[in-house]
Amino acid sequence: MELVKPGDDGWDAARAAWNLAVDQQPAMVARPRDAAEVAEAVGLARDSGLRIAVQAEGHNAGPLSPLGGDTLLLKTLGMTGADVDTDARRARVAAAAKWRDVSALAGQAGQSGLSGSSSEVGVVGYTLGGGLGSLGRKWGLASNSVRAAEVVTADGELVRADRDNEPDLFWALRGGGGSFGVVTALEFELYPVPEIYAGMLAWPWERSTEVLQAWREWLPGLPGEISSSARLLQVPPIPDIPEAMRGRKLVVISAVHLGSEDEGSELLGGLRRLDPEMDTFAVVPAAALGQIAMDPEDPVPSASGHLMLGDLPGQGIDALIDAAGPGSDSPLLSVEVRHLGGAYAQAPADAGALASLAEPFSLFAVGMAATPDTAEGIRRHTGVLADALARWDSGARYTGFTETPTDPAMCFAPDTYDRLQQVKAKYDPDDLFRANHPIPCAGAAV
Repeated sequence: MELVKPGDDGWDAARAAWNLAVDQQPAMVARPRDAAEVAEAVGLARDSGLRIAVQAEGHNAGPLSPLGGDTLLLKTLGMTGADVDTDARRARVAAAAKWRDVSALAGQAGQSGLSGSSSEVGVVGYTLGGGLGSLGRKWGLASNSVRAAEVVTADGELVRADRDNEPDLFWALRGGGGSFGVVTALEFELYPVPEIYAGMLAWPWERSTEVLQAWREWLPGLPGEISSSARLLQVPPIPDIPEAMRGRKLVVISAVHLGSEDEGSELLGGLRRLDPEMDTFAVVPAAALGQIAMDPEDPVPSASGHLMLGDLPGQGIDALIDAAGPGSDSPLLSVEVRHLGGAYAQAPADAGALASLAEPFSLFAVGMAATPDTAEGIRRHTGVLADALARWDSGARYTGFTETPTDPAMCFAPDTYDRLQQVKAKYDPDDLFRANHPIPCAGAAV
């Protein structure tokens, strides 16, 4: 196992999070190559009186801040790889596998996991938090497609958690986060995705009210086969952005349709009658799901805000645009509203800790935080946006989009949160593991 300590060559790179605005200063960084070395790192932390924070790339590290000298940062970046059995429609991935690793293999057989909007996101971290992606209105949260997890527990033992082995741990890991151990591998179901019709429609953002109101009116009655989101974008003038969008202010509707081009085109007809300036819809392979949203592929400094919305009526659209659209002086690069519902709202019979999402919409707003002053301005404006939408804020939060320290009880139903605390007390009574949205042991002070 490789250990990197303050002052060593490569220290800054080893401790870095994906969000470059997050400054992590752990006691040391461990970089294991397999489950045995993970167990070795767990033992080292216990013997040294340190806690453990687990990251692959370090997405959503903000809630851990400050991550200081009482913590061993366990980076699983060396634990990569994915195996796909397309006959059984199953995949097994190592701790740091990315969704692109799965899609490259599964997509050849017209199959897909329930991936997120970026192919660069790690499968394990995304799935432990629930997993909200572009196929979820059809098949639900990714965490409920998990069939087994291999976990190094606080006592350094490698266990398999599934329906028959360690069932409490298996339940907690499916949406309850990383408070219970170090997941070294996941097994999950794949789904048939023979045809996808996907892309985006874009208009100048001066048309935001017209477009977003039309999108909101379009949503009721849509089948689970189509997922969509609406975004207010202020695109930076950087070379990585396609020239047609570079430096532009736009309102964008993105969608993924599980079905043929003819079916998808018919569903999109009402939006296309608004005469978009750009229309990128096409039949795409399953592997392309991770590129449609054009999320950044490299680490960037950012600050963000998130809401789960119990509704978003016409008044809510107006409030959103007043707070973050034309004339708002918003510093936000992107304000995205995702349409949920469908299978997201339906708890499977044998669901994990995050069984479903009751809210029909989620909102995620983000800006580029190049300096501390810029970051503070972004945070202030996400507050302005939250105030504008307060009437429709459900009060719940989804951990995968919550990038600031938040009471984890907001992310779960009360009985679920109580059970998670009991599982934490069973598997990690000394609170060795630090998750970005930590579950405390039952009876512990929060």
